[in-house]
Amino acid sequence: MSIDAQKPVICPARVTLDAAQLAFFGSLPAEAPSVQSELGCELERGHEGSHAALGAQVGATMWWIQWTLSASEINPYTWCPAGGPAAPSRDEMDCTLFLGHPGRHAPAGRPWQVSEMT
Repeated sequence: MSIDAQKPVICPARVTLDAAQLAFFGSLPAEAPSVQSELGCELERGHEGSHAALGAQVGATMWWIQWTLSASEINPYTWCPAGGPAAPSRDEMDCTLFLGHPGRHAPAGRPWQVSEMT
């Protein structure tokens, strides 16, 4: 069985948020959408370092959940500026991950897949 380079290669790791993390997201301003209690890693399969999933966006701040096998935390980031200046919406970004993410960029407007962007 071979891996088709056009199929998604997203990391399969998942995290379940604890009560304190859910309370943090619940305390964000009303424009922040509610977050699910279980999230999947949004990085490229085989990435180095901790896993990461976007929890919420409030203004210019993106709150990302980062986790390992032993711990998880919520960290503020800005969008990865790959391919051009920052855009107001995640759907308008050339990369839908955070600044300094490991691995390749995740193209906007379609599922994470192998990209020519480096």
